[in-house]
Amino acid sequence: RAVGMRKSNASPMQLSIDRLHGGPQRGRERVAMGKQTIIDFHAHLGDIFISAKNVIYKQGMHQSEDMPDPFKIREDRGFKGPFFEQGSDKALREFIDINHERCRVNSLENLQREMDENGVDYVCVLPIMPALSFEDYKVARMVEPRIIPFTCPDFRLGMDAGKKLVEDAENGAYALKLHPILYKTALDDPLTEEALKWWAKTGKPMTSHCGAGMYYYPEINSQYATPEFGDLTQLVQCAMRHPEITMVAAHCGGTAPGNIELLAELSRGLDNIYVDTSFRSHEDIELMIELFGPERVLFGTDYPFGSYKGQIEQVMIATEGNQEVRDLVFWKNANRLLNIM
Repeated sequence: RAVGMRKSNASPMQLSIDRLHGGPQRGRERVAMGKQTIIDFHAHLGDIFISAKNVIYKQGMHQSEDMPDPFKIREDRGFKGPFFEQGSDKALREFIDINHERCRVNSLENLQREMDENGVDYVCVLPIMPALSFEDYKVARMVEPRIIPFTCPDFRLGMDAGKKLVEDAENGAYALKLHPILYKTALDDPLTEEALKWWAKTGKPMTSHCGAGMYYYPEINSQYATPEFGDLTQLVQCAMRHPEITMVAAHCGGTAPGNIELLAELSRGLDNIYVDTSFRSHEDIELMIELFGPERVLFGTDYPFGSYKGQIEQVMIATEGNQEVRDLVFWKNANRLLNIM
């Protein structure tokens, strides 16, 4: 299956002008029309990896049809089971390859197409330094008003990284993204702790990747990533140290079996931990709603790695017969944290 947008004759700026006359109102219009409002709390735009290919404004980008796609295979299984055969070096390398391939075609044009086809009203885009910054997404929002830009720390600034985050918040960053694995900086690292002390001044939420994983071939992964920093227990401990910051655990702690229950148990009594639904089956989402409460579950896709169609379907199934809970998960919880609409 090729992932890409059909060629458009309109420029990205023209698309922006078109949406400026109707796009930002779409959420309210959809409510009036009885359609489902959707805010994706967890997505990316462009190439987040160290290669940092400049793809945001490229057009006509298509995913290779010749590459195995474990993301699509797992989606077809209803988001159940592992992404690839554990213990297989070949399967691991194919999984890493498709991560990078999906980023290679992660253009604004393709994101807009996915949003349009699936009725997504707003998308939160999460930068990861040094590949992508808040500034990249701030500009993208000028082109596409449905983009909600987050910020992330630039640890090359050392202990001053937090000051830059506060500036970003003042300039329009809605929330903070941490990815301890790709930053190679743990959540209890002094650099992270100092950044969070500054971020707490903004009163805005933070989200962190959870789940150990490899993003580069085994022989070079340690140069660019530290998988053990994705352990969900580190996020819980961080939430304990910073009760003043609302923290969203990406993938509800990671997709390994038992992580939903483990995160719920470890975070018992902490009202500042929320979770997102990215890569989760409808059974998982039902369990998340039960254990964390519907007011702390947010719809997320981790686009471009996850698709909209399949993940929207999982939430629809999980919330069937309960429009109040469906609205909380799809948009009201995110809107409460971010004040988008």
